[in-house]
Amino acid sequence: MKPSLLLVEAPGPHRELLSLAFQGQGWRVLLAAGVEALSHALRESPPVHLVLAAGPLLGSVAGLVDALRGALATSGAPLWVEAPAAEQDALRRLGVPVTGFLSPGLSLGARVEAVRQALPVEAREAEDRQTVLRVLVAEDDPVYRKLLQLALAPFRFELMEAEDGLAALELARRHPPDIVLADVLMPRLDGFRLCLALRQDPKLARVPVVLTHATAPDELDLRMAANVGANGFVRRTQGDDELVATLLRESRAEGPLPAPVPGGELSTETHLYSMVRQLERRVGLLEQAERTARESEERYRLVVAGSYDGVWDWDVRNQRMYWSPRLLEMLGLKPEDFPGTSEAFLARVHPEDRDEVASALARHLEQGAPYDVSFRLRHEAGGYRSCVSRGRALRDAQGRPVRMAGIIGDVTEQLRLYREAREAVRVRDEFLAVAAHELRTPLAALRLRVQGTAAALKHEHKVAPERLERALVAADRQVQRLADLVEGLLDVSQMQSHAPRLNLEDVDLAQVVRDVVVRSEEMATRAGCLLVVRDVASAVGRWDALRLGQVVTHLLVNAVKFGPGKPVELEVRADGDVAWLVVRDHGIGIAPDRVDGLFRRFERAVPTRNYGGLGLGLYRLHRIVEAHGGEVAVTSTPGQGATFKVRLPRAGPPVVQA
Repeated sequence: MKPSLLLVEAPGPHRELLSLAFQGQGWRVLLAAGVEALSHALRESPPVHLVLAAGPLLGSVAGLVDALRGALATSGAPLWVEAPAAEQDALRRLGVPVTGFLSPGLSLGARVEAVRQALPVEAREAEDRQTVLRVLVAEDDPVYRKLLQLALAPFRFELMEAEDGLAALELARRHPPDIVLADVLMPRLDGFRLCLALRQDPKLARVPVVLTHATAPDELDLRMAANVGANGFVRRTQGDDELVATLLRESRAEGPLPAPVPGGELSTETHLYSMVRQLERRVGLLEQAERTARESEERYRLVVAGSYDGVWDWDVRNQRMYWSPRLLEMLGLKPEDFPGTSEAFLARVHPEDRDEVASALARHLEQGAPYDVSFRLRHEAGGYRSCVSRGRALRDAQGRPVRMAGIIGDVTEQLRLYREAREAVRVRDEFLAVAAHELRTPLAALRLRVQGTAAALKHEHKVAPERLERALVAADRQVQRLADLVEGLLDVSQMQSHAPRLNLEDVDLAQVVRDVVVRSEEMATRAGCLLVVRDVASAVGRWDALRLGQVVTHLLVNAVKFGPGKPVELEVRADGDVAWLVVRDHGIGIAPDRVDGLFRRFERAVPTRNYGGLGLGLYRLHRIVEAHGGEVAVTSTPGQGATFKVRLPRAGPPVVQA
């Protein structure tokens, strides 16, 4: 038999949400709006396993305590009340037979789990046999996926997870879900297109879909969601019940069909505004990252000021000093290694810091000035540890110091982390400046084209089709450039957590090179570069054609950027097991001290003021080659160009990706 729960709550959204949450666990929920209705429900309704009441509704129970106690005794149901501490005391004084209390500040999931634990054992066993809701979560952020797991764990749903929209679509076709929760910004297939694909699948057309995003949806987001047939669009926030509430409500509904769109597709204006909105969201995320970095800097300062590991105690009169075992361990000492005198302590202080420490001690003992110093202490194994120390003297009735105690903390690691954080902030600031420039340039060109065309249409009765075509082609080129930049940023963010996914098939590397060369001829011509294809032998292997095309494109773009006006040579060689791709330019070359870090994220071999780019191309290239089981190497002489050699096993990656 289903567990039965009597919910005593005033009518409203909160009662509706609690009822949905409890019914989602397979429980039978009865509703009452006061003490009299509660007593009546206990007498007239089928057996109730638990009564959950809101504290304010029991505040006027003074004349009904006996009736309430009798109804509860007859039914055998325990009474749990949701009330703050003050109301709990008042109910106890009234003699209300309360079995237990719940805090009003509990989240929806915590409240469900608390009620589950309050149910009798036989009711919980019956609940375990109920059919659970199958939820498909499409989310590319692993951190948020984990937070979502924790938020939904109390509801005991069956969770299916996908790291992008395309994987979610394939999973839904294999195991149809009861509801889909999808992020709108995902690689390969975003949340909008995933929802549209589900609506176009006859078997999945009526599955409810809830779209999520890190920022609150605006009018455009909601209109786009309606166009693709989404049930809702909510902001995802840690510790907020809004998303869970929407999930519970929409799990009982059917998914709507997509709204009709004039012309069979979204308008150009909608696409442009959607693109600008996505860029604005990314700027917001970058600003949030900047705030987080500043908070991180402040946090490290607090760590330096407040992380203390060792305790010392100095008997000023007898000139004996005690060091705690942790302090001795921190310096690699045994108890017998430390003589226990202030002289022995000062002897371990770095010579450059010794006078300052001695002066700080003297000022504190003589004048009462605060003792708060930073210095370096010699470790027994050699070298120095960076430390901070604070202390205070205990004085006799005449004000003379008799004892002084304090703490010493080893902040060597914290200082290292602080320096790394500052370096990361510097790299981030440089990247933000370059990214802003790279995004602003095509956006400005696009705006000029659109404004120019609009002005021509406004002031001229008839505009030549050729002129409109040139403007649209130029605008499309800038839109594609923006799309490539955004796609590159999303791709790199995915590569941070796992290797790029590969669609392996038999691919001819030579054909990939020829295709990329044809597409790159216009770019090379604008830079005055001649693309010279030397030995391009057929080399077939188990690779991902799209990813290999990205590798060749990155190498050609780099060669043209850093060697304008000079030829770029390409070569493909192969033997039985391995294929090589060689790209050689005759440009500025790479300084020897910059070669080792060339394939790291945001790494640059040249100043940003002279050359554009986000510093991500060679990082993507290296990750793609690495995922294929290959290697990439570079040799260069400054002023004479650089040669990149990519080695690929023809059998493909050593482990086939799932």
